[in-house]
Amino acid sequence: MASNVTITGTTLAIACGKSFQVGEKVLPLLSPQIEVIQFITSFEDAKTYIGDLLAGRGPGDCPPTHIGSHDFSKPPRAVFFGRAFTGEQVKEIHSLHKGKGVAGPVAWIAGDPAVVPPANPGPGYAEKAAENVKRALAGWIEAGANSEEIVWY
Repeated sequence: MASNVTITGTTLAIACGKSFQVGEKVLPLLSPQIEVIQFITSFEDAKTYIGDLLAGRGPGDCPPTHIGSHDFSKPPRAVFFGRAFTGEQVKEIHSLHKGKGVAGPVAWIAGDPAVVPPANPGPGYAEKAAENVKRALAGWIEAGANSEEIVWY
């Protein structure tokens, strides 16, 4: 695994969120800084498939979604989680797949578990969520893009 990799251009990512409705609004707002290659909607699927995606093996039999580029020609450098994933779920997935990125260290980005997600995301939620993810990724890159600790936003 590379340890001193410079991140320039678009960062390829796996997004984990439990709602297609929210994902459809948030993910396009991440561009051009972040290209989501796969959107995963369940805790079980995230545990099962993230390792293969990070290793550059593609999604395997991960249930397809209509969200994401599905361009698996290059492995992702980031995994981020929407607030519907609990802190414990994020930690479990992280512990299973930390260190499996073949393109270099992976940014693990998740919503602060102390902040409860709204039951019904209202106006401005998608913009705020996208900005939080972009800011967390930028901070990880500025810090050297070599830590695989979870970045909480």
